[in-house]
Amino acid sequence: MEENGSVTLDPLFVGLTRPTLFFGVSQSFGMLNGFVCVAGFIQTSNFKIALVGLFMHLIGYIACFKEPLIIELILMKSQKFSKCKNKMFHGANSYDFY
Repeated sequence: MEENGSVTLDPLFVGLTRPTLFFGVSQSFGMLNGFVCVAGFIQTSNFKIALVGLFMHLIGYIACFKEPLIIELILMKSQKFSKCKNKMFHGANSYDFY
């Protein structure tokens, strides 16, 4: 700590705690983007699908600029906190089986 009471930021600590990034996006988003582009190329046999991949990568780069794990947080939220079928009946997630 400095004399004035503020905490200093160590660049080595920040670099070691960041997740693995692939051209500015998280590794899982980069792999997902690659799979979508390869599947699109197989379906269309057109190299213009690479432009779609670049656009998706730009969107992922903007999303991962402030929070590198934003894609993982969104995926975890959709997996763990999904809405149940009877939410309208109870007004909340109740997970009763019908």
